Amino acid sequence: RLVETFYSDRWYNVFAVYDGDDGALKGWYCNVTRPATITDAAVSSDDLALDVWVSPEGAVTVLDEDEFATLELNDDDSTAAQRALRQLLQLAESGLLPQ
Repeated sequence: RLVETFYSDRWYNVFAVYDGDDGALKGWYCNVTRPATITDAAVSSDDLALDVWVSPEGAVTVLDEDEFATLELNDDDSTAAQRALRQLLQLAESGLLPQ
């Protein structure tokens, strides 16, 4: 089971991942993205390849840095994406990822 949190003013989204059988939290999968477009009919965002996995114990793994490096982003988007990564790491460290 996923509980998905999208933001129209942040460069990331967060999926809380739960076991389908017992409901235990498996961790958080965080995507660095452009801010989401949220309407009554749909939610969409542009994935920028860079991801973060956070275990329930707080262990953090940054994923797909090589894919992110190959994207042709302008300086503003690249800076915003790197800032989002730092924000996600801070949220993970402080235990403030959404559930």
